[in-house]
Amino acid sequence: MPQRKDRRNIYVLKSSPDDVEVKHKELKTKSVYLLKADDHVITKYRDIVYDFIDSDGLFYLVSQDKSFYQYFRKAMYKELRVDQERIHMVSNENRVISELQVLLDHAKNPMILLEDTLDDHLTLPLLEEINNKFKNVLVIGLLNDSNGEKLANYVEAGADSIITKPVSVNHLIEKLANTLVPPDDIGKKVREGKMRLGKVEFALAYGVARDILQMKPGSPAGLLIMGDALKGLTKREDALKMYLQAMENADMYLEPLKKIVTFYKEEEDTENTLRYLLRIDELSPLHVGRKKEIGEIFFAKKDIPKASKYFEEAVRLLNTQRQSECVELAKKYAERIFDENEMASEGLLTLATRLSKVYRQDAHWSLYNRLGMLLRRRKNWRDAIKAYGEATKREPKDGSILFNLGMAYVEGKDFNNAAEKFLKAITVSPPIYKDNLDAAYFIGQVFIRADKKKDAVTVLKHVHGVDPNFKKVKTLLKSLK
Repeated sequence: MPQRKDRRNIYVLKSSPDDVEVKHKELKTKSVYLLKADDHVITKYRDIVYDFIDSDGLFYLVSQDKSFYQYFRKAMYKELRVDQERIHMVSNENRVISELQVLLDHAKNPMILLEDTLDDHLTLPLLEEINNKFKNVLVIGLLNDSNGEKLANYVEAGADSIITKPVSVNHLIEKLANTLVPPDDIGKKVREGKMRLGKVEFALAYGVARDILQMKPGSPAGLLIMGDALKGLTKREDALKMYLQAMENADMYLEPLKKIVTFYKEEEDTENTLRYLLRIDELSPLHVGRKKEIGEIFFAKKDIPKASKYFEEAVRLLNTQRQSECVELAKKYAERIFDENEMASEGLLTLATRLSKVYRQDAHWSLYNRLGMLLRRRKNWRDAIKAYGEATKREPKDGSILFNLGMAYVEGKDFNNAAEKFLKAITVSPPIYKDNLDAAYFIGQVFIRADKKKDAVTVLKHVHGVDPNFKKVKTLLKSLK
């Protein structure tokens, strides 16, 4: 147990507060930290931390930063005498959910400190999963830089607070304490209101919201709690008014918009759901799940180009987070869009094939074949040749791919390579010319231009045998004698 008494602080670095701040600005790596705490900080916040520990609290670090872990342990012990068994660390995100469940099953009270990056990809999906499964667990995001968009994403995903590393001991202890117990009366009331809502005590939550609004008229947080309480009391229209008012009072605050979206989903009002989802997306454009949701609504509305746009943005965001699932998602979306609107699928097909190489996953030949077809339609024969070439690597004996590749070479006026591909195509798949006189006649003309007279005679004689009067087949055959 921590010792609740005044004692002399242990300093690893002795500096004035101004010197400490200057040194912090000079730090360039996340592996260097300063151990320095002031007496007034310890005196002000230690009882909050002690109360947390007394309630079977523990700090659960999800991180691969061993330097920060050691720094955190030393700081908590030297400054607050927090027992080391109260600090856990896990570096494998696949263990997090199961371990948290075990801790909660044993009546433990974890506070999570979640690193923004594990194994070179962002932990936003993990944060969302934690918040979905463990509503009352506090989470502090550990960010390795002060990137505003990243910070906004972690707050939206459910982080209760943010710590940017490196962090002084003073600031670390203050952040922990203020996350455990909000520093102002309104913050405490807001937490109480949320607690009442979580316990389905809607009438009591309504009373808490009324107190908040008396303390701060128009408070968006108070309006949202009141809206949730009214909705729980089946006063849905009144709840919507609270959400809309909260939105007007804080136009850059996402939570009211998210409440409105949920309301309209429950009403099965697709138009208004989409309307407010798009507003959220304007304010916070880096949320994968929302991109997918918007894309699905446009897909259901048969607005395939817009659906493709949002699906593509979702895939790109997953890739920036280094999530390998972006490959399968790109493939799935590409196939769905292609089936509805072939031209709208080019971006997704390009992404699917490119990301397959990046993540060293194989892409089916049909994706390359479809991409080549779309590129040819846009008269981009150079990239079409590359796409068909990838398709033939995966399916070298498919005559239709070889024929398509030959057509791309024809469009580039490279008749020698075109003739080579056509010859391979009709060798592995004779029906390509035997069942299609137009194709046979065209192939014969390309063979002539590539000076493959023998092959030209073979296919043109077939055309003549089926229909002696087909186009100018007689004339062509005479020219080859």
